[in-house]
Amino acid sequence: MKNLKLLLLSILMTWGGSGLVAQNTIDCRISEKEILTPIPAKTPRINGPKIYGARPARDFLYRIPCQGERPIHFTVDKLPETLTIDSKGIITGMSPQKKGTYRMIITATNKYGTATRDFKIVVGDKLCLTPPTGWNSWGGQMINVSDKDMRQAADVFDNRGLADVGFQYLGIDDCWMRVNQEMLEGQSEYSKKKHRSYDYEGTGTLGVVRDNMGSIIPNGKFPDMKAMTDYFHALGLKVGIYSGPGAKTCQSMAASYGHERADADQYAKWGFDLLKYDMCSGSEVYKIMQERIAGFTQKDFWRPMAEYIQVQDRDIVFNLCQYGNEDPWKWAPDLNIQSWRTGGDLNHRVDKYFKEALRIAVDLRDYSKPGQWNDPDFMYIHRIKNVRDMNAPSVEIALNTNQRYQYVTLWSIICAPFFFSTDITAIDDFTIGLLSNPEVMNINQDERGHVAEVFRNVNNEVVMLKNLDNGNKVLAIFNRDHQKEKVVKLNWNEINLWGVQEVFDVWREKDLGTIKEAIQVRLSPDGVALFTLKKP
Repeated sequence: MKNLKLLLLSILMTWGGSGLVAQNTIDCRISEKEILTPIPAKTPRINGPKIYGARPARDFLYRIPCQGERPIHFTVDKLPETLTIDSKGIITGMSPQKKGTYRMIITATNKYGTATRDFKIVVGDKLCLTPPTGWNSWGGQMINVSDKDMRQAADVFDNRGLADVGFQYLGIDDCWMRVNQEMLEGQSEYSKKKHRSYDYEGTGTLGVVRDNMGSIIPNGKFPDMKAMTDYFHALGLKVGIYSGPGAKTCQSMAASYGHERADADQYAKWGFDLLKYDMCSGSEVYKIMQERIAGFTQKDFWRPMAEYIQVQDRDIVFNLCQYGNEDPWKWAPDLNIQSWRTGGDLNHRVDKYFKEALRIAVDLRDYSKPGQWNDPDFMYIHRIKNVRDMNAPSVEIALNTNQRYQYVTLWSIICAPFFFSTDITAIDDFTIGLLSNPEVMNINQDERGHVAEVFRNVNNEVVMLKNLDNGNKVLAIFNRDHQKEKVVKLNWNEINLWGVQEVFDVWREKDLGTIKEAIQVRLSPDGVALFTLKKP
């Protein structure tokens, strides 16, 4: 009798890591610092977007994201004659002058096998036909960012596999510029002392911020901007820069007010590919303009830099950062601005990640589409600086492992710009695994650009569904309870599906077979399960 009971128990239950789980329940619990993303295979695998936007006759750079053991030989069938591809899979040259869609097939081959992928370049007025991807220096480096930090970040992208899944841009945030005495006038003694302690130039913080021609001058931590961008471009990576529409940036450095054309020209000459343009002291200028000009709007205020960026000889993505004032999602697309912040900085307030993601999925979803994206801020992951003491070492964020998986999952399925911010000089294996799952990246980069819809948000259970371009679905199930595990059951008809679905566990890259009528998952506190579904 005892043996019979044990046999029945083994049939009904299976071991699930930290406890017993019913056999028809998929165990998606995640233990502390567990790396779910499998080690990439040696055979080639092409990742990232299948569509890429470019303006006519502009400098062109695209690194084919491809995993697999190097060397890998790349070819592109029907590559436009104005473009070439090198042995590293980096496409360079000039985008075609004629507008249109250029379809091609990418092939990657090494000694273990071959991978192919359809790819198309759409030459027209729109950039970022999928959300921009990358890293920004603010969370990890803040006021101390330097040329050395940026090159080290590029090396991490190149050597640790982040570029191979589709991360493209590395952005310098505030504090690459200079500050002068005039900018410090009226500030507190604390602020003045803070700036004098930064030692931006190696010999002191104060000095001339622009040359006789009005061109902005970097501080001493960036001795040669063009040499730095060339270093990035040689790796097939792109690089971003930072400024604002006021006289001073958020950290009281030289900004672009009154110098918009000169700065846009300079960014292009240096070879930058993205501009983060931050409000800060611009709010004071905006109020003055409103008083002087009847009917002056936010759209009028941001227009100069947006237009000067577009006339450069290279494509420069415009990331608007004015914290959602006066609904930028309604007017920024008219300025050909590719993304705009929907709210304030997350920084250490990363507990707000869920609230902001749901706001985009519910209230702002109609404003996200190819070429224009709602931006909830960076994914602050792993180690970041304390904004109250920027000279102190970086610290671990106050998110547990499951919450970090929730964070990245949400940014993937809501089509957020897939940017993260961390002290990349101290990045660990867990964070590399968290960010370098190719399936998660490909969901974010799907050509359709569909923002996941919320089908359930009750009792700390959230169910979201995203439609992919190939007709498949992405299902995300979240447990928002901070203390208790949950078994969540979902009938297919609740998400407008019926019958049998083939289910694939995205984070673990594992086929789960066919499931009929309903799915049931066990989640850790703050847990998440992410699946793709397709009809057999």
